[in-house]
Amino acid sequence: PVGAPRPRRRPRAPPAAHPGGGGAARPRLRPTMSASLLAPRLLRHPRGARCLSSGSRLGSATRSESWSFLPILNITKGLPAVYHTEPTASAFRAIIDMVKMRSGSLMVSKGSELYGIVTERDVLDKLPFAIGSSRKLKVTDLMTPKSSLITAPPSFTLDQCVKAMHAGSFRHLPIVEGTGVRAVISMRDIAQHVASALAKAPVGQPTTVRELMEAKGGPSCVELPSSSSVGAAVEMMRSTRAGSILISSSEGFGIITERDYLTKVAVYDEANPHDIPVTDIMTTSPYVKTVSATGRISDCLSLMVAGGFRHLPVVDKAEVVGVISMRDILHYFLK
Repeated sequence: PVGAPRPRRRPRAPPAAHPGGGGAARPRLRPTMSASLLAPRLLRHPRGARCLSSGSRLGSATRSESWSFLPILNITKGLPAVYHTEPTASAFRAIIDMVKMRSGSLMVSKGSELYGIVTERDVLDKLPFAIGSSRKLKVTDLMTPKSSLITAPPSFTLDQCVKAMHAGSFRHLPIVEGTGVRAVISMRDIAQHVASALAKAPVGQPTTVRELMEAKGGPSCVELPSSSSVGAAVEMMRSTRAGSILISSSEGFGIITERDYLTKVAVYDEANPHDIPVTDIMTTSPYVKTVSATGRISDCLSLMVAGGFRHLPVVDKAEVVGVISMRDILHYFLK
């Protein structure tokens, strides 16, 4: 009835005595959210190792986080589509597709049959300099064949993927289940996830660029004068297995990468690389992102992911002392 007083709640009965005797039962306490977040949980590594999942590096930047021991497809969401080309396609067609799709690799397949993979590194290492060579060659002439192709199952962890890439000196790892390729994990895919994870849970003791270079054995970079040709730069990258060349001049410096060769030279196939000055395709110093030797490598990784590049010149006292790569940083974090 309107205006009637609400019924009073019945008081709760006092807690019963504890079965073990001796007074009232102890109330059950539910842990608070902060306590459950701060308490580190132990996860088991697929190989039997154990690691903390609290996001802490235990005072060291070289210990792997718990997410590095999770299956790669569980933590890399929203991967790009797997791009394919047929084995009868020309190398020129494959290069155009890689540039058009903004992809560093193509799976070479016909129907459900896998033939291999072709990457921008294959183009740099194997494409002859003669004009029109990419139009005469088939993609199978440049690809890594299935017999030599390293793949991984979906159960592979992020840590295992990075180790496989580092050991084999490649950046694209097909994830194969049965006879199909579920994904192609690139070094950039892994870097994007690691950078996001580090932004949410920063390391306890940030590692500097100088410490990273010392762990590599000291400052190092492959360098050529600005009077060099693109052909000389490509030959230097082939012989040193470098992914970039630092170009020095009296007016400053620049950098050329294997991606520059793919998107600015190979895709046109209109001139011999030895006839193209390296200054025509390099990124010049006003536009080259650099990092201080005292900078944090976690910030360098975030800068690379945001800018879409893999190499950063290191500047110390207004002088370039080396170049660090995305692979260097990931291997250091996950070794």
